[in-house]
Amino acid sequence: MELLKIGSSGNLVSYLQRKLNITETGTFDGPTDAAVRKFQTDNQLVTDGVVGGNTWTKIYLATEKPRAATGRIDRHNDILHLHPIVRVAVVKVFVQLQAEGIPFRIYEAFRFPERQADLYAQGRTKPGDIVTYALPWHSYHQYGLAVDFVLLVNGDWSWDSGGAKAAWWSRMHELGANEGLMRLHFEIPHLQLAGTSSSALRHGVYPPNGDKSWYDNFLSARNTA
Repeated sequence: MELLKIGSSGNLVSYLQRKLNITETGTFDGPTDAAVRKFQTDNQLVTDGVVGGNTWTKIYLATEKPRAATGRIDRHNDILHLHPIVRVAVVKVFVQLQAEGIPFRIYEAFRFPERQADLYAQGRTKPGDIVTYALPWHSYHQYGLAVDFVLLVNGDWSWDSGGAKAAWWSRMHELGANEGLMRLHFEIPHLQLAGTSSSALRHGVYPPNGDKSWYDNFLSARNTA
């Protein structure tokens, strides 16, 4: 993903200006630089006027609110429960999709093992179609290393990947790959961290540089599994 700074232009700059509530010109000009620097200062970021992953993540957290999940079997989409490496990568994918007018949202992020078990039962011991082949702790969701992107069209969630929408899903997967996230061919909404395995994760080999919000949530799930 390109870094935005003085002289940058295009849809991503326009999207940045909308999120910062400043005049939308599509050009990273002096007022945009000033707004970015103020946002960075207010959010304890390096105040350099350059918009990269950390600044985009803070913008996301300031403007996109997670759903109010009610329990461990419910769907959670709070990106603070993702590992920082995945969190930043996911936000980069999200903002690029939004800038291109492709209406994906983060449908699910961290998933408690109780929800994984419930989803695994669907199409097996519960009515419905099979939606996952992963048992609890065999999915990257339980480690905060995966998300599901789903289309939100006119206020309704859509998994439609036919016709013209096929290109949208392909673009989401392409952007994910560019940010170190791989798709699962049998779960089209799913992106997960590349370069590890569920076996390694089950043996306690986690990505480095986890932070407190990720670790505390992960530990709470692990200790009661």
